[in-house]
This record gives sequence, C-alpha cells and structure tokens, in this order.
Amino acid sequence: MSRPSSFHAHLVDRLGRMIVAGEIGRGGTLPREDELAQRFELSRTVIREATKTLQALGLIVTGPRVGSRIQPLSSWRLLDPQVMEWLSDADMASGFERDLLELRSMIEPAACAFAAERGSSEQVASIMAALAGMVGAPDRAMHEAADFRFHDAVLRASDNILLVQLSPILHAMLKASFRLSMHDPVRIQASITLHRDVANAIAGREPDQARAAMVVLLKSAQADIEQGRRRSKAAAARPTTRNPPRNLKRSAQC
Repeated sequence: MSRPSSFHAHLVDRLGRMIVAGEIGRGGTLPREDELAQRFELSRTVIREATKTLQALGLIVTGPRVGSRIQPLSSWRLLDPQVMEWLSDADMASGFERDLLELRSMIEPAACAFAAERGSSEQVASIMAALAGMVGAPDRAMHEAADFRFHDAVLRASDNILLVQLSPILHAMLKASFRLSMHDPVRIQASITLHRDVANAIAGREPDQARAAMVVLLKSAQADIEQGRRRSKAAAARPTTRNPPRNLKRSAQC
C-alpha cells in the first residue's frame, strides 16, 4: 500500500488537473470535503491536506461557511513547475500561450549570450550532443526529449544559478510549445537548422550572434504554434461527413 504522502500527492495532481481543465468546480466552488472523500475513496484528512496544498498554489481559497472557491488564473502560482505542468497539459487560452512565449523570449536569448561567453567546453559539448540527438531522433517523443536537453544545456552553460533554477519551468513551457506546434517533417528540419545556428554561435563564442539566433528560433516556434492552432480550429469547424439515410441510398440506386 502506498504511504499517505503518496495519496496526498496523487490527489493534489488529480484535483489540480481537474480544476485547470474545468472538470471540477465549474460553479466556482469545489465540492465539500465529504463529497470529495466519497468520490476519491480517501479520508477527509487527506482531502483537507490536498486542499491546503492547492490553496498554497493559489488555485483555491478556503474560508468558513464558503468552502473552497476557485481563484482566477492571475492568482495562481504560475511559475510553480507543477502548476505549469497542469496548464501545459490543458487547452490553454491564447493569451497564456502568448505570455509563455514572451517569458521564453526574455530568458533564453540572454542565456544563449551568457553561454557563448561563459560556457565550459564540457557544457558546449552537451549542447552539441543534444543537437545530435535531435538530428538522429527516430520519433517525435525522442526528438522532443533531445530538444528539451538542448535548451536545458543552454541554461546550464549560462553559468547563472538563477537561470538554471528555471529549468523545470522551461521544461513545462517547452512541453506546451511542443503540444501546440506543428510536427510535420519539414518544420522539424527547419527547427533543427535554427537550433544548429544557436549551437554554432555558442560554440564559436559569439554572444550577439547566439542571442540573435535564439530570437529567430523563438519567432519560428511562435509561428508554428499559431499555424498549428489555426489548423486545429479549422479541423474542429469542418463538418463531418455523414452517411445519407437508408431510404435516400435506395432512391439513388433506382
């Protein structure tokens, strides 16, 4: 049997994802403790501890006689890796996608410039190895894993401990970008080329060029996301083809 802390972590994850996806608390209020305890077959103590964690993350606020109320997105601890993970797995509003890209545009170009100036030979080698992993990836999942290793290696090569601490947040941001981006072979090859430009500038110890190359890469990612979303909307709006009624089929055959 799992330890109580495991039950707690599992419940926090379940409730957090359900709140973010709008599957629970649609009226603005979470169900009562006894209802949640019955639904998830857990003790009220575990329910209570989980709601405390969600309150600490800003998703809910709890008060006497009002229960646990869902807070607006602006109140959530959006830079917490777990909250970012929930959001990246949900269908996020375009405004939040924009905010993610703007945050990346503030972090990563500077990290690239620092990496070109300060990165050790071993750190630069890690960047090049991640690039090679992207080139040789046999499927989308391995390509995305190598892509994350690339960006993580750039942060580490920046030799800035605060930027390195942003790695879990960057991982969630990249996951959101991967989910929304187009993934056809042409776009993948274009992305590899842009990543190679970044890597070569860092390896060549050219900070300004490294910064500029990352700006171009991020603009391309934004364009891919926007085009991917437009395609998704068009596909959702496209009417489905239904089989004509049986009597019409018979009339056509006459």
